[in-house]
Amino acid sequence: MITIGLCSSCNDFLDKAPLDSPSDKTFLANKKEIEMAITGCYTNLWTGWEGMAFFLAFEELSDNGWDRNTNDVQKLSQGANDAQSSFVRAVWSTCYSGISRCNYLINKTNHTKGVDPDFIAQAQAQAKFLRAYYYSYLIDLYGDVPLILETLSLNNAQVSRSPKEEVLNQIFKDFDEAAAILTTRNKAISGRPSRQAALALKARIALYNEKWDVAIAAATEVMKLEGTEVMLEPNFPKLFTYEGQDSKEILFSIQYLVGYQVHPIFRLFGSRNGGGHANKVPSYQLIDSYECTDGLPIDKSPLYNPAKPWDNRDPRLAWTFALPSSGYSNWKNEPGCIFQGFQYETHRDSIKCWNYHTSPHSYVDNQDALNAYASFTGINWRKYVNDTNYGDINNCDNNIIVIRYAEVLLTYAEAKVKAGQVDQSVYEALNKIRKRVGMPIIAQMKADELFYAIARERRHELAGEGQRLSDIRRWRIAENVMNGFVLGRMQKSYPLKAPAIDLWGTPNYQIAGIPIASDVNHPNTSMRTVDKRVFKAEKDYLWPIPYIERKTNPNLTQNPNWE
Repeated sequence: MITIGLCSSCNDFLDKAPLDSPSDKTFLANKKEIEMAITGCYTNLWTGWEGMAFFLAFEELSDNGWDRNTNDVQKLSQGANDAQSSFVRAVWSTCYSGISRCNYLINKTNHTKGVDPDFIAQAQAQAKFLRAYYYSYLIDLYGDVPLILETLSLNNAQVSRSPKEEVLNQIFKDFDEAAAILTTRNKAISGRPSRQAALALKARIALYNEKWDVAIAAATEVMKLEGTEVMLEPNFPKLFTYEGQDSKEILFSIQYLVGYQVHPIFRLFGSRNGGGHANKVPSYQLIDSYECTDGLPIDKSPLYNPAKPWDNRDPRLAWTFALPSSGYSNWKNEPGCIFQGFQYETHRDSIKCWNYHTSPHSYVDNQDALNAYASFTGINWRKYVNDTNYGDINNCDNNIIVIRYAEVLLTYAEAKVKAGQVDQSVYEALNKIRKRVGMPIIAQMKADELFYAIARERRHELAGEGQRLSDIRRWRIAENVMNGFVLGRMQKSYPLKAPAIDLWGTPNYQIAGIPIASDVNHPNTSMRTVDKRVFKAEKDYLWPIPYIERKTNPNLTQNPNWE
């Protein structure tokens, strides 16, 4: 019996869990470990494309922007990618990795004993919020995808694709359950989701999937909090600066902090003078889509002057982009001509510019005109580019917005129009956004005209924030706006007349008689042709299921017309 006792003690000793780190058997046994696990669920939000939040790259996959680097984002927009695309695979794996972490926490904490139930409920609510968020990208980009709600093993890893509708219902369920537990907060600074963030993202995904009533109901719940927990930031440009990170308009954002996690947006978006590389640039088509201050498009407004194209324009134009100073009547008094501490000018003959970092100001070589890799479109993104990061271009820690209140108002307005429920509340939601920036209000109009007004407003309000790709896909206009050239400014002047602007706000330069190159490799002296896009409607409305996923899981079918 003594021998048996000794053996029993040895076995007990050998079965001990690690004493210096969490054990898989006992992990999530206390608050500290649960907090570690929920932090892990957020980690995939930081997964970036060239260091920035991956959804910002979606602008360069749309008619809003262009990626200069020869990479799989550029190839995808050219119709030249396949199922082995590194970007397509990165988005898939990022989302499923995040989902796996969320599933682990949700399932494991169902059995945790001795921890405050309210603490566990809050942790699970955050995980459900994030799981729904990750799944929202998967169904938007790939359609039917595996719906996984538990931790998989090698024995059950061969999962088939679930119908998109089934996954969508789970997304709504997760957001609803998260919203029921999460508290309302008047700041997004903590980086943790609030009830209004869950409802706002639910409204977004419902809109994307034509669930008009669901979108209206979720958006309405957020709108009820206006003035207390949420509000439009009076100062639009402030939203994308360090000073604006705790604005009540920001409902959820990805958090950064030097020493923990940073991004290089100052370099990726910035100009050559400021030390940036101008890797990601807006298209000239996007610039010309902005209205004049009378609310008319540039081809209809008497306020538009082709020789000074930035005068009398929607203020968001100068707040969203760095615009060449030569496009103003008096550039020294205009907000859009100083960028990253330099006079911003991309006219090829402007070989000198002012450097405002020195005291006194100095006249220096203008790299935005001289450098071969300066912005190919002659314009730079301004959102998220903060002068604070001058001289330290890769270590930016300003937060990146996932969703803000202005989008909720636009979601509400569009869903109401599509549901055939046009009333005064639609105009009020839309005009709050326009009044904020000093643009004329939208008056009573036919429902179809009102829809186009909302669509144009989405483009101008949310430009550069990662929503445009989803918009042109769900509106089924991608084959129209993504077949043709990405254009840049004329290198030494501006067009003599405005392009024709359609109801979507899309410019057509050929109808207006403005010459552009027919060969992207041989641009003429008029509009610069930067790249040629190809979009095949029969396949490109869905991305391919990544090759490696189908190779390791034969149960995954491929999307139409992809191999």
